[in-house]
Amino acid sequence: MENLLFGITTFLLSLVSILLSLRYYKRSNYKFALLFILICALLLRVYVASDAFLHTWDERFHALVAKNLTKHFLKPTLYDEVVFPYDIENWVANHVWLEKGPVPLICLALSMKVLGVNLFALRLPSVILSLLSVYLTFLIAQMLFNKRIALMAAFFHSINGLIIELAGGRISSDHVETFFIFFVELGIYFSILSYHHKRKFLLSVFIGLCTGCAVLSKWLPGLLVPLFWFIGSLMSEHKKLKKILLQMLIISVSFLFLVLPYYLYIFRNFPEESSWVFKKFIFAFSDTVEGHQAPAYYYLHKMGVVFGELIYVPVLLSFYSIIRRKPNRNVILITLWWLTPLVIFSFAETKRATYLLITAPAFFILLAFYLDKFQKKISKFKHRTLYIILVILLAGLPIRYSIERTKVFAVRDRNPMWSQELRQIDNKLNCNDKCLGF
Repeated sequence: MENLLFGITTFLLSLVSILLSLRYYKRSNYKFALLFILICALLLRVYVASDAFLHTWDERFHALVAKNLTKHFLKPTLYDEVVFPYDIENWVANHVWLEKGPVPLICLALSMKVLGVNLFALRLPSVILSLLSVYLTFLIAQMLFNKRIALMAAFFHSINGLIIELAGGRISSDHVETFFIFFVELGIYFSILSYHHKRKFLLSVFIGLCTGCAVLSKWLPGLLVPLFWFIGSLMSEHKKLKKILLQMLIISVSFLFLVLPYYLYIFRNFPEESSWVFKKFIFAFSDTVEGHQAPAYYYLHKMGVVFGELIYVPVLLSFYSIIRRKPNRNVILITLWWLTPLVIFSFAETKRATYLLITAPAFFILLAFYLDKFQKKISKFKHRTLYIILVILLAGLPIRYSIERTKVFAVRDRNPMWSQELRQIDNKLNCNDKCLGF
């Protein structure tokens, strides 16, 4: 019952925040409107991150590796002390652990080094980056369109249930995916900024570093950032090929400056583990990894699940807009953002719903763009009632999905007995850095 009260309180406070945001939105006070959207985002993320135990997949493994990194930052280990023989191909029972990139794990370790080995320290970096991602969505949408669309896009990002669960560690990939989404979006923000900014070469350095952080979070999909930048640069009429190539060189050098030392280090110090991990992820495109197999239309289906069942309406309208004689250039950019990974991932044998989340801000912005259009045309539309229903469903279905994923109205044991017993054992043994639980 205490959990239900906590959930209902969080929901009501979030609702008040959204209503206040809407009030300031109508007054064109966009700063305060954004502030209350961010408050709503924080409330939901803190609620989900308040589970008093480590979640099964994959948070327990990421937490253990991060805790071990607090003792030796240059050697990521799962089982820190090897007692029995182990198989380097078994990532759940391994010694040296290179399954995920070092950036998120080291950040989690630094947080625990400063704040202590506990759940708050473990999840704090993800909550912060997830919140910053909402703000980035606002900034990107504002650059491409206007503040009204930017606020709606930030709202959809703030309440998305799957993204909130990632930040709280509830579902697989958890904190690693949260870091990955943030760095990809930050790189795309710098990419869009570079199309119109005078300091293109400095921004190229930032793009390269963001790409490096994304790759060092979750490997090759991070290369979406320079691909997005390159296509967007070619679309810019004022850009010459020579300047584009020079910027690409700067991006590449910045990227290698960050990534190459790590790869050289792990291949030199952990050659067998490094070779296995690289082989595993390179062949994930042609082979199914750990049973994550699905049909080619998997991501098309998941779009409707994760972003609302009517997300196909703005998607189809965007395609219609693009094939016209004078398409909106910014709609093309947003479409490239979500379409490129979706097509590439659809051909891969290994498929997972969370892979789609690097495209999430693009869907939020696209949805907000067409909602803004619909609102302006409601009074002119012949079948006004149908138009209003469409607008309500486009906005309402993501809200329903948020409630479903965050489980604010569910009676759940968020502090199970086994977790309490583990903490009691830790306190009795006074085991410090070798604790059995967090």
